Amino acid sequence: MKTTLPTQNANLGAILARCAPAAIIMLLGFLALYTLHTNEYSISGKPTRDITWIIGITELAIYLWIRIFAKVGLRTQIAALASIYGLQLGLYLSVRIDGFMGDGRPIWAWRWEQALEDLWQDDQSEIRREIGTTANLQTTTQFDYPGFRGIERNGIVPAIPLSRDWTRPPQELWRHPVGLGWSSFAVVGDYCVTQEQRGAEETVVCYELRTGDEVWIHSNPARFDEVTGGVGPRATPTIHNGRVFALGATGILNCLEGSSGKRLWSTNILTDTAAENALFGMSGSPLIYNDLVIVNPGGKNGSLAAYDQKTGARVWAGGVAEASYSSPQFAAFSKFPQILSFNAEGLFAHDPNSGAVLWNYAWVSNPAERNNVCQPIVLPSRDGVPDQVFIASGYGKGCVLLELSLGREGYVVRERWRNLNLKAKFSSAVLHGKHVYGLDERILVCIDLETGKRRWKRGRYGYGQLALANDLLIVQAESGDIVLLEATPDRHNELGKFAALHDRTWNHPVISRDLLLVRNDREAACFRLPSAASP
Repeated sequence: MKTTLPTQNANLGAILARCAPAAIIMLLGFLALYTLHTNEYSISGKPTRDITWIIGITELAIYLWIRIFAKVGLRTQIAALASIYGLQLGLYLSVRIDGFMGDGRPIWAWRWEQALEDLWQDDQSEIRREIGTTANLQTTTQFDYPGFRGIERNGIVPAIPLSRDWTRPPQELWRHPVGLGWSSFAVVGDYCVTQEQRGAEETVVCYELRTGDEVWIHSNPARFDEVTGGVGPRATPTIHNGRVFALGATGILNCLEGSSGKRLWSTNILTDTAAENALFGMSGSPLIYNDLVIVNPGGKNGSLAAYDQKTGARVWAGGVAEASYSSPQFAAFSKFPQILSFNAEGLFAHDPNSGAVLWNYAWVSNPAERNNVCQPIVLPSRDGVPDQVFIASGYGKGCVLLELSLGREGYVVRERWRNLNLKAKFSSAVLHGKHVYGLDERILVCIDLETGKRRWKRGRYGYGQLALANDLLIVQAESGDIVLLEATPDRHNELGKFAALHDRTWNHPVISRDLLLVRNDREAACFRLPSAASP
């Protein structure tokens, strides 16, 4: 008995010593996955593929070490492999994927944690529900932000002079959960409107701007769900003449009474034009032109379609290209006003009165998904200078400045310059002076519009969004942070930063007066920005 126990301990120690490298291999695999998850490095540029390779190589290395190099008996091999793989299986069963970041990295959550979709339901007590009260969306001001990226869809804010000093960060006025979705806010007067997914209902919701109190809600029995982008509507509502026009992810176009949310008319633009939904859902925000509301269902029966604002009757449909994820854009070109559609095939210009295609420029990004998202930038017309428009896409496509002229046989489009200096995957850029600022994949860049040359490239903000207030850039980082920078070609100069939200954020920030509105697929918040006149 005295000699047996030490012998058994010695044998066990030898076995553990021989199998310890397998545990070290597993630990190294976890560390590799962690650093990949925190975006410290990338192997192929496609995180899902990288994760698969890391797991596969780790599993194979563990198996080979125990089976070949550990030099232990078969029974011990089976026990060691069962223990290690059992631990991994237990971990796998303990987590779930709650969507993906813009670069494809999965967002992990414990299975026992509350699902995103349930957050707004459990915290509704924090929002004073005033369903039945009215909102005054008729009274407009110069500070309104009535639709996607503002009045002209260029991300430029009609802001009061904002302070460049965020030593005292913006003051939080309210914060509360919201339903799923990637819609931004439209603001008129003292009210803001967005779209949310609440259970089986796709909703348009109106809130008081300064309190976050819910004023009215309109619901449709509709639900869009896609693995990468998740659940919910994508497009931002448009407010015009006291009415709200909202396009849901499944193609439902609603015209609502702005005071109460009452439906005035509704149509499904996909059904109406016999079009198939885009992979990531209908994302184009409705555009108002004269008496028309213009949307982009895509397809052979109408790449763009226009509906009468008052009745909802279809007035025209034009083009045959499939839809992508940019919104219809009005272009006040010198020769003839046009509606631009950055669709799956490229940039197309339509006659706003008939929908007929006037010209097009082929630009296919990511042939498998054909994602064109960045809003076209129409340059101000100048004497002696051809009409110009800037577009950009991700997936290695880059950017281009186009010049447009009208000849005897129609419009002529030529490239002024083209390069890879700005690859806007699903962010939009802003124009300030003679420079364009945008996120080249995840890094902010400044491009000289005359030459296409890059002035600087710095600041990792993920796949976020931008707005411009005077000479200040407001960057909504994908992490949820809000960053204040100088809009200058001289250098990347970060002036301030604070954590506005705390999770993946793809929604565009909105500024009305000195108020900043932000939201993602979990919560919304409003902040008072320091003004230049503040002490």
